[in-house]
Parts: sequence; C-alpha cells; structure tokens
Amino acid sequence: MTTKKMLVTGLVVTLLGVGCKDKGSGGDFSVSVNYINADKLAPMEKRRMVLEEIPFGGEGAPVILDSATVAEAKGKIELEGKAKEEGIYQVAVENGPVLLLVNDADNIKVELDMSKKERYYTVQGSEGSKQLQDFIQQYSDRSQEINGVFASLDSLKQVGASDSLVLAMTDRKNSSIASLTTYMKDFINNAKSPSVSLFSLGLSSQVLPKAEFETVMNNVMKKFPEHGMLKNLKQTYDQQQAQVAEMEKQRAAKSLVGKPAPNLTMADPGGKNVSIADFRGRYVLVDFWASWCGPCRQENPNVVRAYDKFRSKNFTILGVSLDKEKEPWLKAIAADKLSWSHMSDLKYWDSESVKVYGFEGIPYNVLIDPQGTIIAENLRGFDLENKLTEVLK
Repeated sequence: MTTKKMLVTGLVVTLLGVGCKDKGSGGDFSVSVNYINADKLAPMEKRRMVLEEIPFGGEGAPVILDSATVAEAKGKIELEGKAKEEGIYQVAVENGPVLLLVNDADNIKVELDMSKKERYYTVQGSEGSKQLQDFIQQYSDRSQEINGVFASLDSLKQVGASDSLVLAMTDRKNSSIASLTTYMKDFINNAKSPSVSLFSLGLSSQVLPKAEFETVMNNVMKKFPEHGMLKNLKQTYDQQQAQVAEMEKQRAAKSLVGKPAPNLTMADPGGKNVSIADFRGRYVLVDFWASWCGPCRQENPNVVRAYDKFRSKNFTILGVSLDKEKEPWLKAIAADKLSWSHMSDLKYWDSESVKVYGFEGIPYNVLIDPQGTIIAENLRGFDLENKLTEVLK
C-alpha cells in the first residue's frame, strides 16, 4: 500500500458511517479509468484494479464490486457497480494508488497517472467525486502545514528560544489552525452531496471547536433531513456527548482542583521530616514519581526545565517518591538532576501519598497556590510550563 493509499484509507476509517448512500443516487453505475505509467509501480504479476464499497462505519474490509487486471503500462479499464443509494466508493490499484468516488452519476470517468504521488488523478462526470478529491487534498496540505508549525514550535521551546520567537511561531500556529477551520466550515456548508458532507463532518469533528462543529452539523441535517446515515451520525454524536458529560461529572467529583491540599509528612533523603504544609506561601508542584517508573523518568526533563525557568518566581517543587529502597531513589535524584526537595516513606504503592491523594498511576502531580489550594493536577510536558506562565505573571 502506498503512502497516499494509507492516507486516504485513514481518512475513511475516521468517519461514522462513511458508506452512506442518498436515496436519489441508487442503481447501476460505471467507472471508466484511463491510466498511464503503471510500469512505474513496483513490479508484480497480475496486478488488479478494484472497485470497492466502503463498509458502513468504516469497519471491516472494503467489499469488492468489480475488478480487472492492469496488464499494460497504460490502458483503459471499465468497472461496474450497483448501489441502493448514494455512497462513497474507492478505486484501488493493488500495491498502488487509491482514490475515492461518489456514485452520484451513472458514468464516472477517471484519468489516473500512477507515476505521481500527489494530484495523481482527475474526475469527470461526478461533482461529488470532484468535491471529495479537493477536500482530501486541501485537508492534507493544510494539516501538514500545521504539523510543521507545531514541530517548529516544540523545537524552539526545547532549545530555550527567545519569547519573541516563540510568540511569533505561536501566532503562525494559531493562524494556520484558524485557516483550516474556516476552510472546513465553508466546505461543509457548501457541499451538495450528503455523502461528501458526512465525510467532511467526520474529519471536522477532530478540528472544529465543539460549538462550531455542532453548528455545521445541524446545518447539514437541515440540508439533508432524510439522509439515514446523517441521522445516525447525529444520534451517535448526541449519545457520545451524553457519555462525555457523565464522565466529566464523575471526573470533577474526584478532582482535587479547587480543594485545600491534603498534608503529607515524610522523611527527606537525610532523614528529616518534610511536610507539604512547610511550603505554604509559595507555589509548589508536588510531584509523585519513582526511580523504577519509566514514564516518570522520561517526564523529569520537562519538570527540570520548568523548575529552572520559574524557580525565581516564588515557585518550587516537592518530589514524593513511591520507591521501596533508598539507594535507587537517591541515584535517580542525582542522575536526573532533580535539585529540589524530596521525601518518601519508601512504601511503594502502600505509600501514604496514594491513600491521601487517590491517584492510580504515576507520574502524577498537583500544583498548589500560596494559600494551600490545589489549582491544577496532572500537568505534563509543556502543559506544566503553560500553567506556570499563566499563574506566575
């Protein structure tokens, strides 16, 4: 499978019910493929080109409707399909390119150049297929641009670049995201095919803010009120939102944010008792970790970076270890350069910290304000720096 085929198949799988069909576009249809440069693909015997229906919900293997052998470097292949309603189908070349089509016409004509990795086909006779192709290309191009900006921003932060450079790259990131969301909303609102609308909605749910997604989804429902799979999408979405609301309710009930920080007292590496209460008057990150915890050790460089950046702004860290033995604990402190206060009762998962703070895994942390109130929890990576930047102005 080529990179492009993986991309398109990945897009399909994200959909809820991508195999939808409109009642007005059923019956027989054909796909005429004029192809060139098949000899540019990796050699293989009896390479096939197939017309496939994408299963409902993107689950299971595509259903083959017709196939033919790609016998020459260039040629023409006729593929036939039968549908009850409008849907999205794919023409796939074995170990080669794949392209998506909408059966909104009796005959769809495709020009396919197998030597290209991008923009390798054109479609005639199917407006829905053209819209779908444009959407996939635009989404891919814009997403790659955003991913590149995110990578550059992470690199700047890792090397400790100036605030002005980080701010400029952040503005570029926000601009790129805004451009993508605007494009997706406009595309969905203007789509004339219920199948194309459903496809684009499937991806927009990962990009658009919740309120904006719900607005465009409701607009699509008004445009295609009788479309069965759009109805299923709306029903599924509503069910998911109800589940999310219930989970958030349960999470909020367990959260320590907004509550006074429970006190803990344990011995430091020198045997002297240390308490969380000793740090009242400062912002303190209570970091629960252990020398044997791989994810904790991987996260430690982020914690060190945050400590070095904010230690002069009334901020410190208290490490609470779930180690069982003192020697590995001390070695890990030294190896990871954790130059802040530490304490442990060396009781592993029987530690008093687990009972008092109720966490089920590490690394785990809570950020406590000078008044002793927990203002955040589970801050990882740049989320920790972002929160500290917010509160330590």
